[in-house]
Amino acid sequence: MTIRRALHSGRLANVDAALWARESIVAAGAAAGTRAIDVQPWGGIGCRVYPDRGLDIGQAWFAGIPLSWVSQVGEAAPLDDLDGMAWGDAFGGGLLTTCGLRNVGSPSEGQGLHGTYSHLPAHDVAVTRYVAEDGAAVVVSGTVRDAVEPQFVVRRTIRVHAGVGRIEIEDVTVNEGRTTGAAPLLYHCNFGYPLWSPPAQLEVPATATVARDPASAVALDSWTLPPKIEMGPERVLEHDLGDLLEGSARISNEDLGITVALRWDRTTLPRLNQWLDPNPGMAVLGVEPANCSTRGRAADREAGLLTDLQAGSERRTSLTIEASTGDTA
Repeated sequence: MTIRRALHSGRLANVDAALWARESIVAAGAAAGTRAIDVQPWGGIGCRVYPDRGLDIGQAWFAGIPLSWVSQVGEAAPLDDLDGMAWGDAFGGGLLTTCGLRNVGSPSEGQGLHGTYSHLPAHDVAVTRYVAEDGAAVVVSGTVRDAVEPQFVVRRTIRVHAGVGRIEIEDVTVNEGRTTGAAPLLYHCNFGYPLWSPPAQLEVPATATVARDPASAVALDSWTLPPKIEMGPERVLEHDLGDLLEGSARISNEDLGITVALRWDRTTLPRLNQWLDPNPGMAVLGVEPANCSTRGRAADREAGLLTDLQAGSERRTSLTIEASTGDTA
């Protein structure tokens, strides 16, 4: 019986029983005073959404299994000063941290590490429930505005489905300014223990893989597996997906009986970066669909690959994250 039929038949007294969602204010800790939205749909992915961090997604669970990596920083309020490498001081990890829209990667051309998006508040935030014969979902939406010229406005919609482990993120980015501006974008999806631990495996339909720097080259032959825990530099790779119209990546862990898959439209997110950090207390995998590299906007500009958004134009990007267990995996 679907949720809609259960409502109409009188078997379901309150839709909260199947599509639970609550807005709150964090009471203590580094994120005290910020907004949070907790979503727990029946049979779906439970997650925590941060309106004061651009409607990014923090912790997430499926079938009682943690999916996302959470850093030692944990849940934190946004920063006012994002010069240089300051962005990392409030990087809590989570299922989705959005990087951009002025810069992605190394500080460049006066822009700090990974830009400002994840430190901007969402306005006109709404939490609604979609119930139909073909499915049901909790829908979280809002608008994020970066008022510096050129003015970028992002209308984000997150659909957390019931009855299936699926989250859909859709962003419509509009340049409401008077000038064309660089608009790099990267979806920083973070996975950790217990999902990203032996015998986990990452699958990507890559035709070629390149290392960002010599320190990352050590991972060229082993990027599909969780690395040994050891002190050392982070490792960043970029995968070439050839002519595929849809990007995909798949993390599976046989011991847990769970698989997490990512899918995205390569029309607007043509590139895929991977982040590995083997250090104790890190042990993280980042799967990062993007329209840019992680070298910073100056490097992409020099390579002729910097993505601009013209005044008055818009760009639509989307990412689907799916989790499954047992036979469905």
